[in-house]
This record gives sequence, C-alpha cells and structure tokens, in this order.
Amino acid sequence: APFCRCAVCEEARLKKGKYRRRRSCFRLSNSIMLDLGADAVSQSMEYGDIVDVNHVLVTHTHDDHLNQHMLMEAFWGKKYRSGPLHIYLTDKAYEMAENWRQNSWILKGMVPGWEETGVIEFHKLSYGERVVIDGIGVTPFRGNHRGNVNENTALYLLELPDGRTLFYGLDSGMYLSETLEALKGRHIDIFISEATGGTKVYPTGSGHLDLHHLRELVDILLAQGTLDENTLLYLTHINHGTGHDEMLAGVEQLAFPIQTTVAWDGLQIL
Repeated sequence: APFCRCAVCEEARLKKGKYRRRRSCFRLSNSIMLDLGADAVSQSMEYGDIVDVNHVLVTHTHDDHLNQHMLMEAFWGKKYRSGPLHIYLTDKAYEMAENWRQNSWILKGMVPGWEETGVIEFHKLSYGERVVIDGIGVTPFRGNHRGNVNENTALYLLELPDGRTLFYGLDSGMYLSETLEALKGRHIDIFISEATGGTKVYPTGSGHLDLHHLRELVDILLAQGTLDENTLLYLTHINHGTGHDEMLAGVEQLAFPIQTTVAWDGLQIL
C-alpha cells in the first residue's frame, strides 16, 4: 500500500519477489485476461506487454479489478492491435459501460468514439450461461460481493483447451447457496481463490474470505465433489496486513486438505 509503512509493506519493498503483491490481473492465455487492474502498467514493464490480449473477463467493477484508465491505454496502443479489446461484464455490471458512455468527464468522453472505431467492445454475460471465447468455455457464477454499481461479482468457471477446468473466485465472500448448488456435478482442477483477510478472521458478511472461512469453503466443495484430492488451490488477493510467510504458516496451521500455494506476482501456473 503506497501510504503505508507497516512491517508487511516494508518487507515487500525490501525483499520483492514472493513478498510483492500488486492489484488484480490474471493472464489466462495469450489472448484472454481476467480483470485489468490499476497496476497493469507496472506489471507490463516487468512481465511483457499485453498487446495480444483481445478479451478481458471482468469479475466486478471495483477499480482494483477494472481500472478505466486501462481503456485509454488500449486506445493509445491501437496501432499495434488487429481488433477491439473485448470487455465482458456480467448482469448489472454492464451498467458501468453505459455510465462511461454517458459521462463526458470519464475518459475525456471518448468511450462512444472508441466503440464506433473498434478500439473497445463491451459484452454482457449472464450468470450460469456458458459461452465460448477464443476456444475456452466460460461460465460465470454469482459471487457474494458487490461492485461499483451494486452488482454481484462474477466467479468464472473456465474450460481449458487441455481438458482441465479452472475456477477463478476473486472477491467472492462465502459462496451463495445458489452458487454452491450450481457447482454440484462440476469438477475444478485448478482453484484460484481470494484470501483477502489473510490470517485475520473477517465477518461472514464482509464480502471477502479469510483463511479460516476459505478452509470451510474448501471442505464444502470437497464434500459435494466439486473439488477432489488432486485439485490445486492458489491463494491471491491478499490484503497488506498479512505477509507471505504468515500466509504460509496459516495454511499449514489450518491443514488445508488439498495442495495449496500462496501466490505472488509473476507466478505461472498454466
């Protein structure tokens, strides 16, 4: 956190590597990303450009997951691209696109022109409805967390070309009963989950998970067969109150029943 000198932030600045965690971006493939957060510029300096990314699946409209300035960056880089940047928003989150269109003080009022000239293109997804995007099956589920237009976050089940499934559950809160029910009969090979609270126990209705509540969720998903002993769990979206070593100790103390990795910037899992 830029306005912070706590032990966790100071350690991250000093040690870098696994101790450094920036805001949310996950590159699923050469052409697909999940979220396009406020640190995409600094991430591209370290890990390479995202010129070839054509599709962005948005979990929700909070700025650390969808930063409007990144659309300006796409406009500036349009000469290197072959088509529009497709932005996918679920349900009520699609109102964000309309908000950008109608307000001249947002992004200099350029959003309608960008749509007309093919710089960006917005798409509306529905919870529980499967679509195929560049060869990958995508099904969003309703999360227990609210975005800028009071929408539920989207938790994405992704069918990879090699037959595996990846579930991306950021800013999920404890899962809604309808989402748990919808996941019955489905199998997750790779589970990326928020662990925002870290070792601190958050209130159940906070809209975020901590390690203790995540451990409960893993047990529920194991019991209903959505996860199994071979599922790989990756923890991300961790607040700056819990450092990397503390997270490792917390995972060990709670004896997670599946292989669990505390993620860091630049970790490659696919």
